[in-house]
Order: sequence, then C-alpha cells, then structure tokens
Amino acid sequence: MDDEQMWLIALINELKQESRSFVDQAFFMGLETMVNEQVTRLEQNTGELDGRIWNPKRWG
Repeated sequence: MDDEQMWLIALINELKQESRSFVDQAFFMGLETMVNEQVTRLEQNTGELDGRIWNPKRWG
C-alpha cells in the first residue's frame, strides 16, 4: 500500500468517526471496503504483469 492509499484510508476512517448518522457511517465503511479491495486488485495485477513480463517462454 502506497502513501496515497494509506492517506485515503486514514481520511475515510476520520470521516467515519466524525459522522453522527448511521447512514453516513455505513457509507464510509463500504467506501473503505471498496478502497481496500481496489488496493488488493492493483497489487495482484501488478504481480501478474511482472510475472508475464519476466516469463522467458514468452520472449520469443
């Protein structure tokens, strides 16, 4: 997780804690889940791309 992603998660958590409405808190919880899923998918795609690039069978 890079600095921008960590900053975004921290901001979402701060907004979630400051929220008085259950609906707003639920929104921020869902948003945090979505951001975490996006980070996971980006890391997986980066790993897959690196694996495909460095696959000697595909260099020909």
